[in-house]
Amino acid sequence: MNKYILGDTIIPMLKKEMNLVDHPLPEEVRVMEGEHPTFGKVSNQSSRYKANKIKRVTDSRHDVGGMLVGTNIMIMGEDEYDFPFIMANIAFVPGEGGKDKIFVEINAMPLIKDEESTRKYVKPLRGWRETIGKLPAEPVSGFGEPGEFIKESISPFQYLRFVSIDYLDQVLDLTKQFFEIVLDFWRKAEPVKDIQRREKIEAFRREYNRNILEEDPSGRASIEAFGREKALLSFENKTFL
Repeated sequence: MNKYILGDTIIPMLKKEMNLVDHPLPEEVRVMEGEHPTFGKVSNQSSRYKANKIKRVTDSRHDVGGMLVGTNIMIMGEDEYDFPFIMANIAFVPGEGGKDKIFVEINAMPLIKDEESTRKYVKPLRGWRETIGKLPAEPVSGFGEPGEFIKESISPFQYLRFVSIDYLDQVLDLTKQFFEIVLDFWRKAEPVKDIQRREKIEAFRREYNRNILEEDPSGRASIEAFGREKALLSFENKTFL
């Protein structure tokens, strides 16, 4: 089974539709290997791209001690846009009897909470969220809790669950549907002209970047596995908005 299937299906789709071009990462964070005190050997191999209206698309293939193996895709809009922070992580977790579970985290997080963002980026995902929410699933645990700032910032339609491997085809189909909606966001995206709204978006970006490394479980795990300096360099190049 291809445990990096998310990157192998979605990145070609984005390359075709968005005309992605390579945006090479520094060598130090392109391939990262470390040791986590709880999870064991950790590795991360990443590629980065950019496109019109988009300053960064990252494709990170991760292996956390063999217990979480998969791909994380993130999309960040250029600074003059309020394009939501897009993140999808599909990974495979060993289950009982040798039957994997799927770790599924998908989110489109608006950079500002107002009526315009709700209309453009929240309402269009309502039907998708209702559909994926019907899959038999269980809450995610064992990787740590996000901090208060991160909890307050999460979109109401974030999906974070363990799903049985039996539903892999449905998960992949719904993930593709999610990115089709994201592509519609991208096509319709326009620069923010309202100065006050732009300032609020910029303030959120600063606050998010200030908190994400310490408050997100993946950030804390990265610090423990690779050291603070390398984890910060990785987040500066891949994760900061």
